[in-house]
Amino acid sequence: MPTEPDLTLIRHLKNHHKFEEAREQLAQWMEQEPDNPYLELEMGMILDELNRITDAVRLYREALEHDPPKVLKRRIIIALANDLRLAGQIYDARLWLEQARQEFPHDVTLDLFYALTLWNDDDRGSAFRLLWTLIVNEPAFKDLDPYRATLRYYSQHFNDRA
Repeated sequence: MPTEPDLTLIRHLKNHHKFEEAREQLAQWMEQEPDNPYLELEMGMILDELNRITDAVRLYREALEHDPPKVLKRRIIIALANDLRLAGQIYDARLWLEQARQEFPHDVTLDLFYALTLWNDDDRGSAFRLLWTLIVNEPAFKDLDPYRATLRYYSQHFNDRA
């Protein structure tokens, strides 16, 4: 299994918006480790910044083929699905996220990207229901505590007519 490389230099370059320099440096490293999903994810994210989404999607797919560790796999799927969604490939994005949500249940980030995808797929009721449920169940929103039971009811019945 590939090891996680030290990407401090690449992240420094990205933080300073030197995406082409980061791409060039990372390309050299990828020549030495061509099947490293950590490098492929990082390169995909750089390509996203350079508006090369098609190339980024290809790299994300390759990274998934290289047996990434579970935590990395989740990040790759989020990046892949988001790029597919932005490229108008909503159906493919939705499939990836549905698969990921089964593998990583109760993952707020996946759920948020899934809600965006549902919205783009004109399934606005499901998107709204999912976002509502996330908000109601989020413990950080302490001000909602007295109202959680009522809000949970409405999240399950928001389409009901009075």
